[in-house]
Amino acid sequence: MRIVRYIVIGIAALIVAQPVSAHAGEPPAPHDLWQSWPWEPWVVLGLVLSALLYLRGLQRLWRRAGWGRAVSPRQVLCFGSGLLVIAIALLSPLAAVSEALFSAHMIQHILLMNVAAPLLIWGLEPTLVLWALPVATRRGVGRWWRRRALLQTGWQWLNQPGVVWTIYALTLWLWHAPRFYQAAIASEAVHLLEHVGFIASALLFWWVLNRAGHQTLQLGAALLFLFTTALHSGLLAAIITFAQRPLYPIYAPYVWAWGLTLLSDQQLAGVIMWVPVGFVYLAALLWRLWQQLAKADAEMTFPELPEPSQRRN
Repeated sequence: MRIVRYIVIGIAALIVAQPVSAHAGEPPAPHDLWQSWPWEPWVVLGLVLSALLYLRGLQRLWRRAGWGRAVSPRQVLCFGSGLLVIAIALLSPLAAVSEALFSAHMIQHILLMNVAAPLLIWGLEPTLVLWALPVATRRGVGRWWRRRALLQTGWQWLNQPGVVWTIYALTLWLWHAPRFYQAAIASEAVHLLEHVGFIASALLFWWVLNRAGHQTLQLGAALLFLFTTALHSGLLAAIITFAQRPLYPIYAPYVWAWGLTLLSDQQLAGVIMWVPVGFVYLAALLWRLWQQLAKADAEMTFPELPEPSQRRN
């Protein structure tokens, strides 16, 4: 783990050396978009640590169980892709232009909640985190967790589909309320809180849908979970799309440089939220349906038919 310490120390030094906010100054104009690569050291630190812990746990687990067992190569690809999508959302020119355009900010949120989060959940095996720790630490964490009945109860409560559905819905609607949304654009601290809320609620959402307690929701419950989420998020998108006045005037000084008005940028953001996100929920539902059919097919048994000679007799 020495290499991990060196990397963390190096990134910490960069954090100290780069105290200027990544949101300071004016948002980029079209002509300098590709020169706008935000420096978000805490994001870099989180991504690097997540990747290192995952790879360390994977190495130990595969060494014990065999290559490709317990965690499949497909899961590794999903987890790595999820980290890459977060990097694109928060460290690329998209993050810079999201300060100038509501539509770009909407793409950023979709990448975090509806692309990165499910990829991370599909690629994650909870035991990997423990396998990344030294043996003594791993055992200590296990003992500590077994003694924390209140925390276990809280985690079980957070795994309830109704609770997660409510948290996800409230997070989505709250942060798109004009007052809270514009506060996030105006303040880096509030913006960080917004992104943490989006990522955390989305991880819970996709975790409960797919992996909670190693049990997936039954098809009917998954259908209700996804359909009602698509319904309320579609309603929010419709409100944004068909509003007769700009809801987020904080973008007024910047949209003109991109050939848009406040209202056209807002309408574009609403359509982006409406159509692609709806396809994500539909794809998730079809995937669950395919899983259920494949499971039913594997469990289906047929009675043995007698041999032709036996039937003649």
